[in-house]
Amino acid sequence: MSIEEKVLIRDASFPKPFSNGLEFNAPAHGTWNIVHIGFRIPKAHQIYICAINCLRGVVMTAAEMGELGRFSSVVLEEDDMTHSGRIEETTIEGITDALNKLPELPPVVIVFPVCTHKFMGCDIDYIYRVLNERFPDVIFVKGFMDPIMQKRGTSPDQRLRKAMSDIIPQMPVNPDVAAFVGCDVPASLSNDIRVLLTENNRIIRDTAACKTLEEYLSIGEAEKLICQYPAGLLATKTASARLGREYFYLPLSFNYKTIEEEISSLNLDVPDGFFEAGKKACEEELLNLKELIKDTPVAIDYTAVPKPLSFARFLLSNGINVRTIYLDAIDGSEEEDFQYLASNYPELVLHSTIHVSDRRLVRSPEKILAVGQKAAWFEGTENFVNIIEGNGLYGYSGIKEMLKLMEDAFTNSKDLRDIVPRKGLGCRSIV
Repeated sequence: MSIEEKVLIRDASFPKPFSNGLEFNAPAHGTWNIVHIGFRIPKAHQIYICAINCLRGVVMTAAEMGELGRFSSVVLEEDDMTHSGRIEETTIEGITDALNKLPELPPVVIVFPVCTHKFMGCDIDYIYRVLNERFPDVIFVKGFMDPIMQKRGTSPDQRLRKAMSDIIPQMPVNPDVAAFVGCDVPASLSNDIRVLLTENNRIIRDTAACKTLEEYLSIGEAEKLICQYPAGLLATKTASARLGREYFYLPLSFNYKTIEEEISSLNLDVPDGFFEAGKKACEEELLNLKELIKDTPVAIDYTAVPKPLSFARFLLSNGINVRTIYLDAIDGSEEEDFQYLASNYPELVLHSTIHVSDRRLVRSPEKILAVGQKAAWFEGTENFVNIIEGNGLYGYSGIKEMLKLMEDAFTNSKDLRDIVPRKGLGCRSIV
C-alpha cells in the first residue's frame, strides 16, 4: 500500500492502494449522509441521541434540507456516562419526551444511538423493548451513528439502509411488481432496466422515489429486488433472504457483454435488435465525445460512478485520455478491470481523496474534464459532471447519457465554489 496520496496503477495494491492514517475531508459534500438517507422513508421522524458537539453536523443537515420538523435530538451529558443505567434512562426518556411534544405521533421513527452507547455497553435491546411498549403504533427503525466503525465491517450508512429495509413487511408476492432497492438516487427514466420493466408491463417501486409510506411498505410484494449501488447491497441481500425474493445486483457497468448478460438474467422480453441498437448508439456518442474533447485529460472519482475502474477502462480503450481516478479503496468486483488497467495503462494515476497532504494541492492550469464533485475539487476545474451514485443510469442508455453529460460539462462550466459545499446532491436545500 502507498503511504503517499497517489500511486501509479502499475504499483498499486489491490484492493487497498493506500494505507490508513490521518485523514483529510475534502469540501465536496454532494454525497449523502445518514440524515439524507433516513428521510427517504416518507413521514419518518429521526431522533439522534448524542453529545452536543456531535449533534451540530446532523442538525445542520436537517436544517439545510428544511426538514427540522421531522428531526429531534436528545443530548447526552457527562453524568449520563458515569452513573450505571443512566444512559439507557436518558435515551428512553429523551425519546419519549421528544415524541410526546410532536403535533402528532409519526408512523415511523428512526432512532440513532451513537459511539458512546457502544463504549458504555448500553443495553440497546432494552431501550427498544421499552419504546415499543410505550408507542405500539410506531415503527421503530434501529439506526446507528457510529463513525468509529468506518474502518471495520459495514459502514453506518450501509447498516442504516439495511435497517430501513427491515421494516418492509412480508406480503404475498406479486409477479407484476419489481423494486429498485438501496440507492439514494431513483432509477432514471431512461435506465434500460426500468424501460424494459415498463415494456413488460411491470409495476415499478423504488425506495428512492416513494411518495407515501404505503408505497414504501408495498415493496414487500415485489417479485424482484434490484440493487444498483454498492452501499445498498447489504440491505438488498437481507431483504431478499427475509422475504424469500430474488435479488439482482446491477450497478452501472461500462462493459457491453456484462450489460447483455445482466439484462438477460432478469428474464424479461427484450425487443429484437435492442442490444445492437444500444451498442450503436454508444459508439456514435463516443465519436462525438472524442471529436469534442480531443486529448483533454479526464479525471474520475468514485462518488460519481459505482465502478470507476470499469468506466476508466471503457474510456481509455476508446481513446479518451483518462489520467486520474480518485478513490480510497477498490471494490472487489473491479479486480479484472484493475489488472487490465495495470497491464495496459500502467501510468494511470490512482489518487486518494482522504490523504492529509491533499489539503495543500498544487493544481494544474490546463483544462481538465472531471466526472464527479471530488475529482472536480481536486483538479480545480469548473468543467465537471455533477452527479453521484451513477445518477440512476444503467445499460446502453446509461453509457450514452454519461457521455452526453461529459460533452455538456466540457462545453458548459459550472460554479465549483457554489456547488461543492452543498450537502446531499439532489436533496431539497435552503442553503
